[in-house]
Amino acid sequence: MSWYRANRWWVLRLARLPLDIFVFGTIAFFLVRLLPGDPVSVAISSRSGTVSPEAIAAVRTQMGLDGTVWDQLLRFWGGLFQGDLGHSLVTGAPVIDEVFSRLPSTIELIVLGLIGAFVLCLVLGFLYLRFANRALRASIRVYSSFATTVPVFVVAIFLIVIFYVILDWLPAPLGRVSSGTLPVITGFPLVDELLTGNVDLFGETLVQYIMPVAAMVLTYTPNLLTQYIGGLDRELVQPTTRFQVAAGVPRKWIFFSVFRRSLSSVVVVFGLFFGSLIGGAVTIESLFGFGGIGALGVRSVQSVDFTALQGFLVVVVAVCLIAMLVVDLVNMWLDPRRRPGIESEAS
Repeated sequence: MSWYRANRWWVLRLARLPLDIFVFGTIAFFLVRLLPGDPVSVAISSRSGTVSPEAIAAVRTQMGLDGTVWDQLLRFWGGLFQGDLGHSLVTGAPVIDEVFSRLPSTIELIVLGLIGAFVLCLVLGFLYLRFANRALRASIRVYSSFATTVPVFVVAIFLIVIFYVILDWLPAPLGRVSSGTLPVITGFPLVDELLTGNVDLFGETLVQYIMPVAAMVLTYTPNLLTQYIGGLDRELVQPTTRFQVAAGVPRKWIFFSVFRRSLSSVVVVFGLFFGSLIGGAVTIESLFGFGGIGALGVRSVQSVDFTALQGFLVVVVAVCLIAMLVVDLVNMWLDPRRRPGIESEAS
């Protein structure tokens, strides 16, 4: 019991993850069935001549859409527990294979955007803290005020117009590579290019990533920066900081202490952005012709592919929940006061 009391701050959070995925998977199941259109009608529309009711019933059974919605839900739950998301009603391929063949490339793009936004946030935060220049601080605050005001696709279009159409500095936004074929080992394009030793293709992909990653960084950094600047301003006037100054602690260590204590709020927002970045990455992938997980979602909606769409939603939600779990654990590790039960233990 002593081990559990000392570690329940992460045990409880980890144990809740499967339940959260199950609940959101059920919600996705019912949301998908609110879409207009009948996938069976779409499937048989390409057949010539009159289709008999028996043939329609056979197609419905083959698609797993026979029986009541509760029967379908039980089959969905059973498959979910076994890691089986069914087969696409359009391609016939297992949905789990379709999703995970596309997901790594999308995650790669998201991770690059997150790293870029985090690094830019730290650099601007350092400049804000290090230099007491009013014009510089005002400029950083103005940039942070753009949080959630400019959509990522607007920034991406501006970058395309400026750096491709007008200046012609960057290549056309027509995919991750303009020549050759991406190798597939892990599913992460840049990693696979390095593993196969294809340096030329790696460089070509990096160049193609400049505009989409820059659009994500410029769009999402202000949100992180708003939280970080607020944390820096609060920590600068905390008794801990004043004590360090009075005790003659070197300035660089005071800066480091303020930086570290201000990071907790940024970590929280960092995790919340993961879901937003998936949505942003879907838009970016469509705009730049990358064809990641977003293309599967769009195709599933257009073709009324219930199975692929609900599998797409379940996996995306699961990835977001796992990201939030990691963020919660890191945040509670950085700040033990956030751990569950800490108040009762203190009292």
